[in-house]
Amino acid sequence: MGKLTLFSILFIAMNSLAMARPSSYTELLDYLQEAPDQGDTNTCLFVASTGAMELIANKENNIKNPKPYGKYDLSESFVIWGKNTVDKSFFETPVLRFNNGFGVNIKDWDYEAWKNNAVNQSVWNKHPQFSTLPKVSLPQIETIKLFQYGNKWSTFVLNDSHVEQVKEALWKYKSPVLINYNDEGYWHVILIVGYDDNLPGECYDTDPKECEGDIGSFYIRDSFGIKVELRDYDWFRAKGNAAAIVRAKK
Repeated sequence: MGKLTLFSILFIAMNSLAMARPSSYTELLDYLQEAPDQGDTNTCLFVASTGAMELIANKENNIKNPKPYGKYDLSESFVIWGKNTVDKSFFETPVLRFNNGFGVNIKDWDYEAWKNNAVNQSVWNKHPQFSTLPKVSLPQIETIKLFQYGNKWSTFVLNDSHVEQVKEALWKYKSPVLINYNDEGYWHVILIVGYDDNLPGECYDTDPKECEGDIGSFYIRDSFGIKVELRDYDWFRAKGNAAAIVRAKK
């Protein structure tokens, strides 16, 4: 038998991963806290970080279909001002601020990116009673970086093997994936919370014809007031550049 090429090895590895996992994984959707609308406040990193912590806390405590203002509906503004517990990549460090052991419920520190029909930049302000706000105890978490290429604005640095890597990680760790991608010139951090190899997603190509026949999508928790949406795998392959699992610490 001839020597295996690098392409052959990657092809075999990708197909082995695909055979080892189911064609869809949607368990995390049961524990997903609906995202607020960040508006034009540029707080996506903190909304995504808070969403990951909420999901993990709900899952660890078996709270399905969590309601607004429930036990683990946390303040996005809190993580902006939380103390670093470790210095990792730009998209991992903020969520690990929750390893101080607590967060603040949204009831006690509101996050309202739109106020009086205008952008409310005060979501960036530190609460005047920051140190004395009621605390919500949280489980310890950890991040596992899957990959990071180029910079925050890089596009077309991923391929199909990275899509498979994210799907395999979701299935293996049963935990959300923080990702960074470039959205029309703006870097943006959101959560991938599931996948389905058999569903078409929203077309993100400038030419809709390019999406015809595309099957297979990620379940996305963004930061514009929509609980979950589907985006096809090609969206991530073309626009993504970084990904990390966020899971309860073992």
